[in-house]
Amino acid sequence: MYPWLIPHWRALSQSAEAGRLGHAWLLQGDAGLGKEQLADRLARLHLCHQPQGGEPCDHCHSCQLIDKGNHPDLGALPSESKTIGVDAVRELSARLQRSAQLGHGKVVIIPDAERMTEAAANALLKTLEEPAGDSLLLLIASQVSRLLPTIRSRCHKHVCHIPPEADTLNWLAEQGHQGTLAQVRICQGAPLRVLHYLEQDQDKARQELLGGFVQLVQEPTRISGLCSQLSQDTQVRLHWLQLLLCDALKTQGGCGHQQLAMPDLATFSHELAERHSSEQLLDAEQRLVELKAACQPGQLSNPTIHLMNWLSHWL
Repeated sequence: MYPWLIPHWRALSQSAEAGRLGHAWLLQGDAGLGKEQLADRLARLHLCHQPQGGEPCDHCHSCQLIDKGNHPDLGALPSESKTIGVDAVRELSARLQRSAQLGHGKVVIIPDAERMTEAAANALLKTLEEPAGDSLLLLIASQVSRLLPTIRSRCHKHVCHIPPEADTLNWLAEQGHQGTLAQVRICQGAPLRVLHYLEQDQDKARQELLGGFVQLVQEPTRISGLCSQLSQDTQVRLHWLQLLLCDALKTQGGCGHQQLAMPDLATFSHELAERHSSEQLLDAEQRLVELKAACQPGQLSNPTIHLMNWLSHWL
């Protein structure tokens, strides 16, 4: 288990050992924390035939079936699809209503539960209101605000927090990556996001994008190229832009080098701070927040037009 999850697991296992697990849990926290590990371990504990001290035994018949990926009383939705439809939720609800084949309860895991459509969420609500005996429903969510309040209110909640930056850097070093403070902050402190960032060698793409943006006012012909760059992995790259604008505002406010989100690109934030007023930077940042919300997956059929409009407004 990831080291930053161990304290969270201890809290959850203590609840299970004390008989306070209930029938539904919402595991929430930023993406990139590995919350799925907590859900998997909790499912294993709930179904284990010989749990010991709040831990699954890892060798009984149930644990062996989970290792092989074919436990009859454990269900999970795939995380690849953009949305979770009502049929998928109804199927999982029906699974919970059936008798446990191995006699030690049933578990259903819903990763990225915020993907549920309104119909799917309402179908799940019925299951939460009338839980089947000895069943456990585990919802995982990174954007809890997108879940129905009625669903949130019917689940026990456990919040996973971002680990200290130093702990993340130490863990990355153990994985063979010499990360930097800037890279951790760029990825909002989530260790698995930082690891992905490093493995994908995204530093070069970030520097090219933000360097081009800084020069855009002087070289407007860059606009098409910048728009093309933003159309790939849009949410991540808009986040980079937002950090740059915020760093420029911090610079205008007298913040030091180490207080910036991207201290490695301090020259870029200084250039923006010198060329643009606080009003311009604040307006651009606010419009960027709205653009990020509009460009969420499934929101726009053609986000390129909106990206171009934002860049044109900046000019």
